[in-house]
Formats: sequence, structure tokens, C-alpha cells
Amino acid sequence: MLLTGGALIGWFANQYMEYRTVYKEALTANYQQFTEATAQIEDSLKQLADVAQGERPKSEEDLEQLQMRLLKALNAAEDLERRMSASSPAVDVYRTATIQLKQASDRITGPLDAKPLVEAVNSYLLAEKMVRDSVIKEHNAFLF
Repeated sequence: MLLTGGALIGWFANQYMEYRTVYKEALTANYQQFTEATAQIEDSLKQLADVAQGERPKSEEDLEQLQMRLLKALNAAEDLERRMSASSPAVDVYRTATIQLKQASDRITGPLDAKPLVEAVNSYLLAEKMVRDSVIKEHNAFLF
């Protein structure tokens, strides 16, 4: 009886460890997609910074590229949200920040109206950090 109980406990422990490993690998893969997508957004933000400083005009191509990059990053954030077990408002905040960033980028024409863009970029970067912090918290929750 003791041997059977020990084997059963060992089996459950093995199953949990396997689940934890697969879960962490999937979370890491989703996080990598998010990181790659947000790195592309940084390129677009640099272009918008040039527009805000009056160094270059804004183009429709810049706006379309930013929109595609924001959608890609938002999809990656939503994948993370579905993967994480704990509910966190971080992805909702990120979703709102991406919308505000897109709207501000649509309105900017140069240095005179750059303030809303600067505020939107700040909100976006804070929201991105919230998502990253949520993922790190989730990843560390499975340390055994």
C-alpha cells in the first residue's frame, strides 16, 4: 500500500513538472513574439519622433506601418493574456494605449501639435512595461 501511494505521488509530481515545463516554454514563446513586435514599434516611434521634431514630414506609409506593427503587438499581448492563468489588467491597459498612440500619430503634423503624441508614447511605454511585468510575475509563479 505504501509503495502504491509513493508511486502515485511520484506520478503526480512528474505530471506537474512536465506541465510546468511545457507551460513555461509556451509562455516564453509568446513573450518572444511580443518582444519582437514591440521592437518593431520602436522603429516607428523613432520615425514619429522625427516628425514631432520637424525633421521630416509624416507619410501615409509611416502610419500604415505603425498600425500594422501595433496590431501585431496587440495580438501577441492577447496571446500572452490567454496563456497566463492570473487575470491582470495589463493587456487592457496596453490595448487602450495602442489605440491612443494610433490616434495621436494620425493627428500629428509637426512640433506644434506634438504634445498628444508624446503623452501617448509615454502611456504606451508604461503599458508595455505592465505587460512585461505581468509575464515575469506569471513566469516566476511557477518556480518550484
